[in-house]
Amino acid sequence: MFFSNKKKIKKRRENLCREAEIFIQVHFVRERNSDRYKFNTLSLKSDPDRDKVIEWYDAHDNPESYSEIVCAYFKDSKKDENTICERMLLDKNYFSKLENSLNYRPSKGEAVIVCFAFHLSYESARALLKSADYALTNSEKSDLIIRYFLENKNYNINDLNYVLGKICDIKLKDII
Repeated sequence: MFFSNKKKIKKRRENLCREAEIFIQVHFVRERNSDRYKFNTLSLKSDPDRDKVIEWYDAHDNPESYSEIVCAYFKDSKKDENTICERMLLDKNYFSKLENSLNYRPSKGEAVIVCFAFHLSYESARALLKSADYALTNSEKSDLIIRYFLENKNYNINDLNYVLGKICDIKLKDII
């Protein structure tokens, strides 16, 4: 039974790798320094997911710092700090540390782990990462894999680490 379960997990993760590779092929953009390739600066149409993020920020008095935003998500979640920290491999005093330090700056990997801990949508994750001065680009395979997981609402850190390791030879905690 245990062996069968391991086979299923391996098969599921290999399938995730294939799907992530396809996602990368579709979305990968090589960075170019030429003005010819600059992104279009036209206003974006309204997006329901982005509108929800704006509404969430408005409802929480527009927190600006990474610490304020994460603490607001933590309060909304009504989950036990130890449970979240254990599941996401964060320091067990993580949220207490954030409450005491408004200028805390996480690593990119740590900020992504927090996005997964709270099951944030892609748009919410983008906003949280921006507050820590990070972004998910279309020119980094690891960023596209993270985006793939967020867009598909797959918040399993072990699966994400497996795919990152297989495709990029990196783990989430090592992303700076």
